[in-house]
Amino acid sequence: MTIPNSVTSIGISAFYNCSGLTSVTIGNSVTSIGNSAFSNCSGLISIIVDESNPSFSSIEGILYNNDATTLIYCPITKKTVTIPNSVTSIGYSAFSGCSGLTSVTIPNSVTSIDNNAFYKCSGLTSVTIPNSVTSIGQRVFENCSGLTSVTIGNSVTSIGGSAFYNCSGLTSVTIGNSVTSIGQRAFYDCSRLTSVTIPNSVTSIGYEAFYNCSGLTSVTIGNSVTSIGQRAFYDCSRLTSVTIPNSVTSIGDQAFCNCSERTSIYCQGTTPPRGSIVFSEAILKECTLYVPIGCQAAYEAVDPWRNFWNIEEMDFSGIDDIISDNIGISVINRAIHIDNADGNMLVEVFNLSGKSVYRGHGNIVDGLSTGIYIIKIADKSMKIKI
Repeated sequence: MTIPNSVTSIGISAFYNCSGLTSVTIGNSVTSIGNSAFSNCSGLISIIVDESNPSFSSIEGILYNNDATTLIYCPITKKTVTIPNSVTSIGYSAFSGCSGLTSVTIPNSVTSIDNNAFYKCSGLTSVTIPNSVTSIGQRVFENCSGLTSVTIGNSVTSIGGSAFYNCSGLTSVTIGNSVTSIGQRAFYDCSRLTSVTIPNSVTSIGYEAFYNCSGLTSVTIGNSVTSIGQRAFYDCSRLTSVTIPNSVTSIGDQAFCNCSERTSIYCQGTTPPRGSIVFSEAILKECTLYVPIGCQAAYEAVDPWRNFWNIEEMDFSGIDDIISDNIGISVINRAIHIDNADGNMLVEVFNLSGKSVYRGHGNIVDGLSTGIYIIKIADKSMKIKI
């Protein structure tokens, strides 16, 4: 199809769902193209733009603005894409519905990824968001069911709402140490995600951020988080260990409802966090709540903490919440897994009596009995429960 030179504007969703459309040629008179103009055109192979067009351009059949700083739309049939170094922005719904897309290379020139950019790209298996990117919009990777791993660069400051909603294949996510907020429903229904380390840069965890992450077994929350939103970890049925740092002052309603009745909750605040907090009856009855030494009476005096059947005091002094912004610690099948540690780093594990139970350079420590241990790497330490 050729857009005649008499046309100056292509409206929003103008060719939406035109399954028989295979190519589009845009003349030099078109100066505006609405959002989702070519979305869901399942047969579209390429978009060609007249070289004299003042507003738009095309490279290898992909639509860009005139100077190729914004990627506007990628035809749905593309399998692999290398985004050119001129691009600074990936536009709204740019790759939306590209279910056959298996590989995309995002260059260090990109600073922003707009809403819905990779929505329903179910063929994508891994994505590395470079350190140049400062923001990830809403619903960017929603329904990318084939996505198994994501690395978020160290310049990203916010993860938008529903950014990874229903990424049911996601097993690994590395959150960069510049992220300050995790939006509502950001990882909703990521059922294969097994562990999450939220870095010290994060100050808020949004509403239903990890709702129904049924494979999640451990969560370590960085020591700058002040608020945990409503139902943030609701229905995380396998969650057995939660560390809530002393920075947290507010926990939303049902934040940890329907989690495993074997969950150990380590609440490090000397003042019980406030909020309309509701725990399921099974958690209150079966879980152990660990609080700082000398603070048991304070927790037993206020709702909902007073309703825990098992409250124990613990010495949290001198123990950091997270070993570093890059090193992740998780427990899988009673083995300690250490991610992103330099192979030359000495790893030491002690029991609570101070006895060394492991000393070496391995990334997996197994064979330990059930209990609480102190892990030391370089000059930092943390407690973990097996």
